[in-house]
Amino acid sequence: MDKDDQLFVNHLRDLADLCYQRGIPVYTDFLNLHEQTVFLAKMPEFSHVRIRLDGGYEEAERKIVCFLPVYEEEADRERLPIVPLKISSSAGKFTVPCTHRDYLGAVLNLGIERGKIGDFLVGDGYAYVLCTKNMADFLMNSLTSVKRNPVICRIVPFSELTGQVSYRELTGSLASLRMDSLLALFMKSSRTAAVSCLDGERVFVNGRLCVSHGAVPREGDIISVRGAGKFVFDGVLSSTKKGRLMVKIRIYG
Repeated sequence: MDKDDQLFVNHLRDLADLCYQRGIPVYTDFLNLHEQTVFLAKMPEFSHVRIRLDGGYEEAERKIVCFLPVYEEEADRERLPIVPLKISSSAGKFTVPCTHRDYLGAVLNLGIERGKIGDFLVGDGYAYVLCTKNMADFLMNSLTSVKRNPVICRIVPFSELTGQVSYRELTGSLASLRMDSLLALFMKSSRTAAVSCLDGERVFVNGRLCVSHGAVPREGDIISVRGAGKFVFDGVLSSTKKGRLMVKIRIYG
């Protein structure tokens, strides 16, 4: 564990102790996948409080850690300090298409720290963004354009996020069910390139770092490759007479 990770763990301990001593819910900012991996490795240290990891919707990648008093019932999502905002273009038919990077760049250019912002769900002429509660008013008042589009921001209910995640399906055959083979299929690359991602600590399975070339994915696993995207492993469909496995994945976006 490097110095930055140790400082991060010390911060988590301080938050958990504050929750325990004062009997109040305490929350982190949005954590990236590496931070979540560090936290999950240290979870046994936080047995004196209750823990919830949430990003505002089921498939969220960036999540906050909620430290809750042991006697308190688990908080509903609506009670968490996460606010869903919808960023909508007001340019009508003149709307210029925008990507995830365009929306993220526009928000960060306002001077907001990355940890205050969760995932973006991008649609046609709009995007949903999850943010910490103390950033919602600032975003609604300050974000006026994305790319060349004038935009309006408003708070929406969490239920509006349901069904906003889009996928495209991909099937392919593998010689064996190994992580490096599955990544090569997803990235449409060689196993050597997939191994490089694993060795470079760029692969996360359900938020946990994965470096094992031969790790066996389980059906339903959400696998993220930093810089390449993420996908859901939907399992083995069939096997051929030569022993190859036909698998299906669903790629986000």
